[in-house]
Amino acid sequence: MTDESKQNKRTYAVIGDPIAHSRSPELYAPMFEQANIDADFLRLRVTREELPRIRDIAAGYALDGFAVTMPHKRAILEYCDAVDGSAARAGCGNIVTISEGVFRCFNTDGEGAVNALREAGVFPGRGMQAVILGSGGAAKAAAAALRSEGCGVLNISRRHEPGPESSVQDGFLDLRILENCIAIAERITGCMSFADIVINATPLGMEGIGDFYDFSFVKKLKASCCVFDFVYRKDGSDTGLISAAKEAGLRTVGGDRLLYHQGLLAFKLWTGLDYKE
Repeated sequence: MTDESKQNKRTYAVIGDPIAHSRSPELYAPMFEQANIDADFLRLRVTREELPRIRDIAAGYALDGFAVTMPHKRAILEYCDAVDGSAARAGCGNIVTISEGVFRCFNTDGEGAVNALREAGVFPGRGMQAVILGSGGAAKAAAAALRSEGCGVLNISRRHEPGPESSVQDGFLDLRILENCIAIAERITGCMSFADIVINATPLGMEGIGDFYDFSFVKKLKASCCVFDFVYRKDGSDTGLISAAKEAGLRTVGGDRLLYHQGLLAFKLWTGLDYKE
């Protein structure tokens, strides 16, 4: 390798915890190759405790930019010099560009999710209702993007910490179990019966995390509903939720399509170039 090629080589990464499941390196490799950009793309496990050192970590690997996945999408804003409107509206970021030591944070999850839905023939707009499972960074980004399209949004999430308000009397219904939260929301609002789009933005279904206890809530969905699981499997197989939705005859969108569409936006932020297959 010549000195010039060393100088022109770029390095990007995806940070998170866990990180071994990430397919980001495989996603970006053909993009960089087509653009004739010599680049490495790394998986970097960064714990919550290590995140405050992200500038040192980025400098150590000579990163030109990085993607951010769970659990850092909200916290990363604190460590960036500038926050784009896309990240500010969502309250979280998933893409950071680095130029002359300046960290700029963006969010491509929301627009990427809308683009993935459109690819599947679902066009969010006024009069439509989306139900988003989860309240993390990806959920907030999707909610902000869908609302900007005029779509109504309801978030359903489980409580992470037990407390006196976390369960019905005598512990009959534990609200830390997401399916119980869904059942209560459906009983009160009928949200699942009327939903045009249901998005799983929780880690449930991810390898090594655990899955839904049951998928009976899928039977509540109307025939025209689209089920979008942000989770994807490294081997490309369907998640339990996607399998249940397909069995029910519903339209589905897998997390690989979110990864792809947000990746197109990220690639342009990092390189200034459009990727065309």
